[in-house]
Amino acid sequence: MSSPLRRMIPRAFTPKQRFQPQALFRPQYARTCILQRETFSGLDFTSVVSSIQLRSLSTGTSIISKSPEPLESVLPLCCPGCGAYAQTVEPKEPGYYGSVRKQTRKLLSEAQTEATERHSLLEAAETIKQALEETEEAPKPGHGAILDNATNSISQYLEKSKHPVQICDRCHDLIHHNKAVSAISPTIHSVGAYLDETPHTHNRIYHVIDAADFPMSLVDGIYDELSIQEQRSRNRRSAMDKYKYGKKLPTVSFVITRSDLLAPTKELVDSKMEYIRSILREKLDMSSEDFRMGNVHMVSAHRGWWTKKVKEEIREHGGGVWMVGKANVGKSSFVEACLPKDSRNIGKMAELVERRQEESAAFNLYDHSATPSDSLLPPAPREDLYPVLPVVSSLPGTTVSPIRIPFGRGKGEVIDLPGLDRGDLAEYVLDEHKRDLTMTKRRKPERYTIKSGQSLLLGGGLVRITPVDAERVMMAACFLPVEAHLTSMEKAIEMQAQERPYPGTNIVKEGTGETIASAGTFDLKWDVTQSHLPTAIAKAVADKGAKPPPLPYKVMSADILIEGCGWVELTAQIRAKPTQGEDEPAESFPQVEVYTPKGKHIAFRRPIECWQFEAKKLASDRRKRVPRGRQNVGQKKRVQHSAKS
Repeated sequence: MSSPLRRMIPRAFTPKQRFQPQALFRPQYARTCILQRETFSGLDFTSVVSSIQLRSLSTGTSIISKSPEPLESVLPLCCPGCGAYAQTVEPKEPGYYGSVRKQTRKLLSEAQTEATERHSLLEAAETIKQALEETEEAPKPGHGAILDNATNSISQYLEKSKHPVQICDRCHDLIHHNKAVSAISPTIHSVGAYLDETPHTHNRIYHVIDAADFPMSLVDGIYDELSIQEQRSRNRRSAMDKYKYGKKLPTVSFVITRSDLLAPTKELVDSKMEYIRSILREKLDMSSEDFRMGNVHMVSAHRGWWTKKVKEEIREHGGGVWMVGKANVGKSSFVEACLPKDSRNIGKMAELVERRQEESAAFNLYDHSATPSDSLLPPAPREDLYPVLPVVSSLPGTTVSPIRIPFGRGKGEVIDLPGLDRGDLAEYVLDEHKRDLTMTKRRKPERYTIKSGQSLLLGGGLVRITPVDAERVMMAACFLPVEAHLTSMEKAIEMQAQERPYPGTNIVKEGTGETIASAGTFDLKWDVTQSHLPTAIAKAVADKGAKPPPLPYKVMSADILIEGCGWVELTAQIRAKPTQGEDEPAESFPQVEVYTPKGKHIAFRRPIECWQFEAKKLASDRRKRVPRGRQNVGQKKRVQHSAKS
């Protein structure tokens, strides 16, 4: 790799002097099946606690003697929350560990008393051995209790042998105080450089896309930039794997996160799968007849929708599983929900114990000084039953460097990569309201009627939508986490330019009004008349399968996307046929013009028509209301009088 390319790749702060490998107290790893005594016949449990290993893992800590050691000797190589290299020099940079914080002082005290806990670890290991010996001699009715005791002992042993790993001060502030500085976003070329250093033969890329502004968070040219296998054709004899220069090319799966924002139920979200695939084909320039799109998943980590299926897919694939996507699309939440985890099974725990013992010898023979100092990927951490997962936050740029999380007892690992650049719309919002731009849960949408001479303001003037034809009447359904305000066009222009006070909650920074520019004019060019039929006609079509009669109007629609925030569904009616003469052309498409800071952060798409779900619910609620009926005032007065007497 050339040095210019290496300088392009953003790295977390790296200390000037690399920590030298130090002695490390570690338990050991193992293989399968504990139900037979032969599984542990070759294990020496005394070596589990007496062997000295080298500090070669990204989340490992070094052994501490009874004498106090400096802070650097007990820090992990990388912060498990953000992936930044640990350092004690720059407090404002990621990966900083300060000695003042309570958790860091606790880490020092636990490391100093680690030698006194070896006796308890020996007792735990001896308990496992005795339980296994008694399993063969004990009668069958007692097997369950013995195995449960052995499982508890193994679990306690693995938990005690796990060294405390703390997150850096930046991640701590993110979790507890909701404040931190965003990291610099890498480029797609940097992600390709990470993939070039993969230690795995089989690699799969999970391209995480946000459902709130789909498909704006789709990375352009991802197939060419990352050398990904092309989509399989519909020919059943098409090759499953493809190679280039003797190396197997990685595959890709598209994951639409936060899919619960589209509809209130899982079944309704499933009904939009064909729409999602069609939009992906359009953006990727793929014909629906030639290529398959079976590698698309719609996942909701918040509600647990489809996470089990994706988790099983990751477990079966193994190898390198890479999380690629733009900043703040939900990659870390997806990793937390879909990371394969081992069950509390005694056989799997025994395998983990034995595997740790086998790897200890390999670590002692490995020359850590030969590790490339300019490697882009951090060293792989050891596999734990309960790994420390990446920090989940609505702040864009939370992950600083790649975070490696092994799974499946050596079968593979998940690599959470930093998010790519997604725009700077949040730079024009006040710091206390930046988190309000992210739609973390589904909001109840509101529908506004934009009448003649009116404009729609979003986010206190951050975005303004104005019909090009001032006489046009439009409907706007807002699927946004920010406030919407409908006012006259003149007042809306003054409010967005910050020349008139905004009546609601103002979240825009001072001076933003000077940067407002047109983001373009958009046509409402998609015909959605069939989904907006009158109630009687729609009922006849649904019940009897009747063909809808020709209507004198058409309903045209389009979705206006706001990057990282949400979308607005616009609809308007036009005449279907000319009113005078046959030579007069039909009415043109309705148009809207959108104004944003510097004229960016806006796109449009074919309407997804999620308002129909809300409209059906509102109609159902109206039908459930019991009519008030006629009330006898005289009877009511007599009842009240008798009650008083």
